[in-house]
Amino acid sequence: MAGNGKFSYTNSTLKFSIAGFFIPGFTAIILLGFQMGLTLLGLECSVAWKVIWTITTIGAIGAPILFVRIMDRTMMAGFHLTSKETIFFNLIEYTFIQCTLAFPISTGQRLCHGRDGQNGLELVFTAWAAIPILILIALTFDYLKRKKMDEITSHNEGLEL
Repeated sequence: MAGNGKFSYTNSTLKFSIAGFFIPGFTAIILLGFQMGLTLLGLECSVAWKVIWTITTIGAIGAPILFVRIMDRTMMAGFHLTSKETIFFNLIEYTFIQCTLAFPISTGQRLCHGRDGQNGLELVFTAWAAIPILILIALTFDYLKRKKMDEITSHNEGLEL
């Protein structure tokens, strides 16, 4: 977790976004695998999608909050999160947002019993829509980091006087 204060969450996220443009099928397969696992546990397919949408919506909201708390704690300890942690967050949040955005434009029935062989294609489009949202989150992280660093700096300067 060592890093310097010059690290940019936005730059790291922009790099991830390039890859994110090409991996929506991979993350869609992970989501479909999760749905299949829930179905094997006895949930009907469309109910499994409702469970997945609930989990990913909570995750899409909760993950950035958790990340900011971790960022604050590491900064207070004199460390900064690095590109590795940011990429891990981006992958998780990208998948959460991808699935959450599919909820208003699809149904469990369509994903389970698709028409014209296109079931799941909406997950690719929602993954692409997740990229600008990730960039906005990263910009927010950079802003909060600068704010926290200024707070730490002014506190330390007050101690030196």
